[in-house]
Parts: sequence; structure tokens; C-alpha cells
Amino acid sequence: MHWSTEPARGDDVITRVQSVIAAKATLEIAKGMVAQHTGLTVGEAARLLSAYAIRRRVRLTETAYSLVTRGLEPAAVVDGQPLH
Repeated sequence: MHWSTEPARGDDVITRVQSVIAAKATLEIAKGMVAQHTGLTVGEAARLLSAYAIRRRVRLTETAYSLVTRGLEPAAVVDGQPLH
């Protein structure tokens, strides 16, 4: 996120904070989906998500959003990755 040096309006700050909270919640849900699919811990699922995003050169938040909205299956995140 980019924070401007200009004074922000109250509404702008609230919108930015809400956006960050929503992204964090989406990431947590996605980690849970991968953890349940694989039987791994949430921490291990987080590493798989990060590795997938890096391999695909996409943002982690985009990967999480795709999982949560069912545009991406949890199996695709773990394909080709060692589970332990």
C-alpha cells in the first residue's frame, strides 16, 4: 500500500484501512482452504500460497482472492509442491 505524504481525509483513511482488513481476511480464508485441502498446518499452507504466487508472478492477495471466489482450486496451489 502506498501512503501519501499529503494529509488524508478521514474517509480516505477509513477506506484504506477497510481495504487492508478485507485483504487480510481473504488471505486467512485462503490459507484455511489450502490447509484443509492438504491436511497441513495454516503456516505450511501460507508457505504454499506464497510459493504459488511467486512462481506465477502474481500478488499473494490475487491468489487468495482467486481461491476464495473459486476461480482457483486448492489443488492447483499444491501441484508440484512437496507437502512436507
